Amino acid sequence: MKALIFRIIPICLLSAVALTGCASRGSEFLGSWVNTQNPKDTFVVTRNGDEYLIVAQGQKPGVGAVYKDGSLEVKGMLLSADLTYVKRTDTIIAPGFWGQAEYKRQK
Repeated sequence: MKALIFRIIPICLLSAVALTGCASRGSEFLGSWVNTQNPKDTFVVTRNGDEYLIVAQGQKPGVGAVYKDGSLEVKGMLLSADLTYVKRTDTIIAPGFWGQAEYKRQK
């Protein structure tokens, strides 16, 4: 019985480490986000196959984004923007009209 337990424990630990390392790229962006300066400015990020869909509050059509170099790249008709996730503060930094806008995860 002891031998069986000593075989199972390392297998469980290795499996946990392997599964943690296999987390989907870009999953940190998923969820609802609210602007720290303007609570009415919100958006939701969902997975859409290999891409991501960003839907702002009150808008039905979403904007497509691609995970690239650790950030979500949103391509528009005229220009593109990058959403950057800050792990330390669990926030997203996005370009705004007057500098950068910070969004926190909505609970």
